Formats: sequence, structure tokens, C-alpha cells
Amino acid sequence: MKLNHEIKQTVLLIAIMAILVFLAFSLETSEINNITEIKILGNKYLDESVYLKYSKLENFTEVSELSITLIRDRIEKHPYVKNLDVVVVERGIAEVTIFEKKMDAILLDNSDQYMITGRAEIIPLIASTRHLDLPVIVRNSKKTKIKLFEDASLNEELLSALKIISTAELYDKDLYNSISEINLNKKNEISVQISKISSPIYFGNKNEIEKTVFLSKIFKHMKSNNLSDYLNYVDLRYNELVYLGFDEQIIRGKETI
Repeated sequence: MKLNHEIKQTVLLIAIMAILVFLAFSLETSEINNITEIKILGNKYLDESVYLKYSKLENFTEVSELSITLIRDRIEKHPYVKNLDVVVVERGIAEVTIFEKKMDAILLDNSDQYMITGRAEIIPLIASTRHLDLPVIVRNSKKTKIKLFEDASLNEELLSALKIISTAELYDKDLYNSISEINLNKKNEISVQISKISSPIYFGNKNEIEKTVFLSKIFKHMKSNNLSDYLNYVDLRYNELVYLGFDEQIIRGKETI
């Protein structure tokens, strides 16, 4: 008797699952839910039209057998998209909520332009991208070629720049928001440009995390006393030492006032 009861429960469960699958398929393919409009939500970096064009959905009424599954499959292939949700919110309207990847930096490599995500993935920089208030990494080396969708942390030069960016983001948000450019010069001599300081900051090629912490402390001190008005450069290339180069002409001028 117990065996018969278990068989009946199993058969009932299978029947319920079959009904649910049938209903889901019927709901997606029924004429009541024929998609006549696609709305994109959650997009920060690109307009709705750009996402639809990339996904070949700009003329979606011409796409045969348009469905939620097809919309998902096409849009989630976009390099800026981490994941997405697609639902039919009312008759004929498919609402696509996009969750874009976190972007950490723009990469300028000779004449090529890329983005580096929060997971260090190198992706293409699309020309119509907006809201790009990100640090710019400038690389003019021909030693290794940048390849799309590779891990930027595997490149020694890019890893150094990313250490500076991630340390600043975690340790000092104000410093992070002020980093405008990181130059990967020859022989891995890194220099940083900060929007609130016109003078270059020389990092060298080692101990990027520790040096970024030092820079944070210097940056806070400069903001409190306008020290940046007198600087020619900040040099962090020597371990546990910071050299500040002052503009002697400006200092003399201040002394005569």
C-alpha cells in the first residue's frame, strides 16, 4: 500500500510539472502576449536604442517568433550586460531590466579604446557610451597586445594600474573620484594625474597599494592647506619616502607679497 501511495504521489507531481510547463509555453506563445513594444530599464551607459540595435531588435516586429527567451538570449550577449530580467508587464509590452557590469577604468592602448570591468575583464568601449566618469589608463607599449575579453590582471602593467584604482576606491573615495589618468610609461614607470592637483605624481613600478595609501594622506594634507599650488611634482618611487618638488619661483613670489 505504501508503494502504491508513493507511485501516485510521483505521478501527480509529474502531471503538475507537465501542466506548468505547458502553461508557461502557452503564455509565451499565445497571441494575447504577442510583443509589440520592448522597453529597456536600468541602462546607464547606453541608450535603449543602442542596446536594441546591437541585439538586432531595433526592428523587432520583423523578427519571426519573437519571444521573451529570444530577447533575453540576444541582449545578454552585449559586453556591457552582467545579467537581465525580461517580463511581459502588460499586453504586448516586454520590459527588459538590465544590470550592467561595474566599470573600473577606460583603457587607451595606442589608438585602441577599451573598458575594464570590476572583474578585470577587457571589453570594447562603444562610441556612444555615456556617464564615463572613470580613471583613464594610458598604455603605449607594444610588448603585449591587448585582447578583448581577457583578464586585465594577467597583464603586469594593467594590474599595477588596477591596484592603484581599487586601493583608492576602498581606502579614500575622494582620492578615487579625483584620479583622472594613470600613465603606463616605458620601463613600467607609472605616473598618476589627479584632477585637483596639476602636478604629476610618480609611482615607479612597485608597492602600488602602499604608495596609494601614502598618496591618500598627502592628498588630504594638500586639501587642507593649498599646498598643491606650490608643487611641481610628487615622487613616490622610493620605498617609504615621499619627495615633494616645489616651484621655487612661486614660493619666492609669495614671500615678496
